[in-house]
Amino acid sequence: VFFKAAEATLGVLRNNSDTLLTILSAVVSDPLYKWSISPQKARQLQQEQNIKEEEEEEDDECKSKEEPSRPSLMAFNAEDDENRNDAAARAISKITNKLQGYEDSSSFDKSVAGQVKLLINEARDPDNLALMFGGWASWL
Repeated sequence: VFFKAAEATLGVLRNNSDTLLTILSAVVSDPLYKWSISPQKARQLQQEQNIKEEEEEEDDECKSKEEPSRPSLMAFNAEDDENRNDAAARAISKITNKLQGYEDSSSFDKSVAGQVKLLINEARDPDNLALMFGGWASWL
């Protein structure tokens, strides 16, 4: 039953791959995507701002202070933006290859049934199961 359901799902995904890839590329090229920053980058910006404010306090103890400025959410450089776009391009390329039947370990086009069988066998591989997140508690 699972095999047939997986075959049907992959068949639908392959038949509608143009639509799916169009939606994914629209999400990646969305200008709002570029406004977001990672939590690590936000934390780094906050720490830099705190250090800057502490230095200003030491320098201007006697002067009245204006409202402290906040770190800008747009304050990531162009290199970060390019890295995000590169990662997005790689992800879309990998999805495109999978929708065409190419898996990482093979260089030839697979039928829907062949690809589903390969993926199920990969999922059952004890080496892959050993890497599974223990917190998932699949044994319960």
